Amino acid sequence: MNIFQSTYDTRLQSWYSLRSQLKNLTLPEQCIEVDNWWQKAPLVSHYLHQAELSTWPGPWELLVENNYCMLARGLGMCYTLYLSGVSNIELALAKDDMNEDVVLVLVDSAKYILNYHPNTVISNTLTEFKITNKLDIEELTKRIK
Repeated sequence: MNIFQSTYDTRLQSWYSLRSQLKNLTLPEQCIEVDNWWQKAPLVSHYLHQAELSTWPGPWELLVENNYCMLARGLGMCYTLYLSGVSNIELALAKDDMNEDVVLVLVDSAKYILNYHPNTVISNTLTEFKITNKLDIEELTKRIK
């Protein structure tokens, strides 16, 4: 069963379990687990807009609302990693090699790239992407209380 089709309490418990599990993993393993968990979120066309950063939900509101576009899913990945002790995170808007808009989660100075293809955490030098904007992770972490 897809956890995102469950109740809020079930999603919250699963998310807590994921974050607890991450404590015993290496950074690459953490990235893979976080990406795998969030890739199950069913996507809608538009939910969050990059220009409305001040209105974005905090991590618990994101799980309550249970709506995910590419940006919201990336935001969930950032929250999960940050709450698990990973601080070298960037949320970036980019174009891939097909000139498609993508939202990337860059970890460890872009050594690991999440939120691109399901079951794939890319480890490269960003040569496949043209970054168009990086969103302020400090602004996002203010929503975690």
